[in-house]
Amino acid sequence: MTPKNTLWALLALMLASGMAKALYAAAHMQMPAWWILLTAFLLNFLPYYWYRQDSEARMFRRSRWMNTFVVGIGPVGIPVYLFRSREKGRRLRSLARMSGFVLAMMGATIVGAIAFFVMPG
Repeated sequence: MTPKNTLWALLALMLASGMAKALYAAAHMQMPAWWILLTAFLLNFLPYYWYRQDSEARMFRRSRWMNTFVVGIGPVGIPVYLFRSREKGRRLRSLARMSGFVLAMMGATIVGAIAFFVMPG
């Protein structure tokens, strides 16, 4: 899987998560524990997997502390990684693209919830 495909998988997960939340909210039911655990695992695994693939493609030496930072505090660790791994003229662009991707993830969740409600039946 390429880094780009990993990001697509993360967007698909957010879409499915939005649909599942809407489904269970509409049925006034609680989500099953296996879904919550699977989603939580994938939401932690996929960003780290992307980080690993991206750092290998850029031949960026990952330290133990950077790994811990990306996994433990992803919303802060990933921007730090992007800033440190990109050359000087591309740092802000990569941070802007990351911000756009975060908005796309939130949008995928919302679209998933809306898609459930507009489905016939």
